[in-house]
Amino acid sequence: MRMYRKKFRGYLLIVCAVLAALFFSGCGGKGGTGGGALASPKEYVYKAEEVKIEGIGEQANYNDFFIKNGRIYLSSMEWMEEGCRVTFANMNPDGTDAQSFFIDLKENSYVSWMNPDGQGNFYVVYDEFIQEREAEEESWRDDYYLLKLDSAGREVWKQPLNGDSQDYWVNWVRLLEDGRIVVADQNGFSFFDENGKAAGSIQPAEEINGGVHFLQDGTIIMNSYNEKTGKSVLRKLDLNTGEFSGEYTLPGNSGSYSFYPGVESDFLLVGNGGVYSYNLGDEGTKKIMDFIDSDMNAGYIYNLCAVSEKEFYGMMNDELTGQDVLMKFTKVDPKDVADKTVLTLACNDLNWEVRKHVVEFNKADPEYRIQITDYSQYNTEEDYSAGITRLNTDIVSGKMPDILLLDAYLPLESYMAKGLFEDLYPYMDKDGELKREDYFPNVLKAYENNGKLYRLVPKFTIYTVAGKTADVGSRTGWTLQDLREVMASKPEGMEVFSEMTRESMLHYSIQMTGSQFIDWESGKCGFDSEEFISLLEFVKEFPEMLPEDYYNNALRGDLNSWFREGKVLLERMSLYGFSAYNYSKKGTFGEDITMIGFPSGDGKGSSIGAQLELAMSSKSKNKDGAWKFLRYFLSDEFQGQTDYEWPISMKHVDALAEKAKKRPSYEDENGNLVEYDEVYYVNGAEVPISPMTQEEVEEVIAFVQSVDQLNSANQDLLKIISEEAAPYFAGQKNAKEVADIIQNRVQIYVNENR
Repeated sequence: MRMYRKKFRGYLLIVCAVLAALFFSGCGGKGGTGGGALASPKEYVYKAEEVKIEGIGEQANYNDFFIKNGRIYLSSMEWMEEGCRVTFANMNPDGTDAQSFFIDLKENSYVSWMNPDGQGNFYVVYDEFIQEREAEEESWRDDYYLLKLDSAGREVWKQPLNGDSQDYWVNWVRLLEDGRIVVADQNGFSFFDENGKAAGSIQPAEEINGGVHFLQDGTIIMNSYNEKTGKSVLRKLDLNTGEFSGEYTLPGNSGSYSFYPGVESDFLLVGNGGVYSYNLGDEGTKKIMDFIDSDMNAGYIYNLCAVSEKEFYGMMNDELTGQDVLMKFTKVDPKDVADKTVLTLACNDLNWEVRKHVVEFNKADPEYRIQITDYSQYNTEEDYSAGITRLNTDIVSGKMPDILLLDAYLPLESYMAKGLFEDLYPYMDKDGELKREDYFPNVLKAYENNGKLYRLVPKFTIYTVAGKTADVGSRTGWTLQDLREVMASKPEGMEVFSEMTRESMLHYSIQMTGSQFIDWESGKCGFDSEEFISLLEFVKEFPEMLPEDYYNNALRGDLNSWFREGKVLLERMSLYGFSAYNYSKKGTFGEDITMIGFPSGDGKGSSIGAQLELAMSSKSKNKDGAWKFLRYFLSDEFQGQTDYEWPISMKHVDALAEKAKKRPSYEDENGNLVEYDEVYYVNGAEVPISPMTQEEVEEVIAFVQSVDQLNSANQDLLKIISEEAAPYFAGQKNAKEVADIIQNRVQIYVNENR
């Protein structure tokens, strides 16, 4: 099964890349404050019902899916102890009268590109990876076949596809309306009749460099790329001649959509949080279904097959079980959707935890409903920042949502200075269950602005720098001069940080210490200081590019041994939990470490950062409803399930500490708890990572509580510094000159945004 798994996982990576681009959007409605609202969410509500299928295992993954002659045809794959089982089934749309058969594939073989003929027969591509031995030589051969299977799974015929060629792959297969089967490979299009006999081949008139789509009427549409315009386009393909015709510009950011044939339109597109209809030649898409408005616990549908725009079928991944399910989606009459006060939530790329809570909140709350506008839907292939630009424009023009999911590309300091965010402290203080003293005071303090808490940060990471205590001592901070003195005592060739170029080092240093050069409350900047000039000089010492042999230089040895063997002094540490410290101490370095932080003028080189930040609009007409939604992220329910970041609730950190002092474990098939050791690999050898001691736990907690400055994630600031530092790095200006220019530009930026 090695080759099958390799190819199948490659296919999954492609699917996941497409799915990762499927973001979530929505429009405002009753009770909201704007945010570009155009229509009522009631218009986009569909009822989702699972279609139960007999004969398919619970662990099966669905592959191909069709509706023909009023019946559903599908295939699924399920891993077995050896090889895998592929099931073929057809049934009525409600799952009744299911007829199925399965075939067990041997190791290193698989089937793909299932096509049904509507009469119970299936056409598939079978690929067998065969190991051959001759004397002491070992080789592999990859054989492709086109198979016809009858309704009982019997092989009707088997047609070789690649002959002796091993440079072969199949792009797609389609059963045409005239009964022919077309196989598209890297050489062109090959045709076979219903008896498996070769029926000719053609070469396309142009190179095909995109996907294929089949409309309901059999029209073939190819994704293509117009090199002159730099845009993705759709073009019609005549299979009989190989000629292309027409050119239709894809709407918006075409990469965010998956294309499926429509019934009342050319296409149904899945993406941007819902399903859209699209006709060739249209300038844009028309939303017909919204996942959030439909209270769906999944963010996408794949293998969509439409009966009409009001009824379609598709596969969905159940977030609770992780299993694929076949679903029927039916439009709900807007008059049958309950009236609620709508709260608008705007974002640029929706966080999955927020989306999950939106669905749960909308289902459970009798009074309020969250309506999402994800501005990433406005990104285009030419401008991937179009969404954030539009979001900022809407906010500045007064279209502030009730709730805003914050982003490093937004001018947050400007929003706070203009009074656009609501202070959340009063809501925490009057909440009967949430108490301010239950949360890390240093984190709350760091996110304050003039004593007010405008940003809700449910979890966080501490960014710091770690080194061997034997090298850097036990101090809690240091300067660049301190670092230089340590490096002067080390062997020549030792790196300060690993895998860092000049550009990456500049960005990292600003993220770690940038907040020390700006006081947003007073508006003063210090980029013309000696500390910043020294920082520029330090960054210039890093290479513009890493050497080609950086990772495979025999003198450097195993990457996992660099810190242990003294080839690198410092590790950039993201302290997201106890395990990060434990792994670094007992694995990366193999001895006591000090979280000393990045060298800085004030000796504070560690910072707080968060992946999830939310704010409430000070202009919202429904602040109590907005808080009702936001408070969940401070509740025990959310804090207790926080992973890979520190929960802001201190009592939940205590629970994590107890866990860190125990060996990790899992429950086996018999319900028994099995303990095991985490391991670190050095030169191929396993190094066990022992559980933490009480002393280590206390050390980490004390360190987390000591950090009081924010990680500087302001992208505008990074851009200014990068642009103006470039002439110094190129030898065109000195450090003092560029520092003065940076000071001037940043000061103007701060003045305009506070």
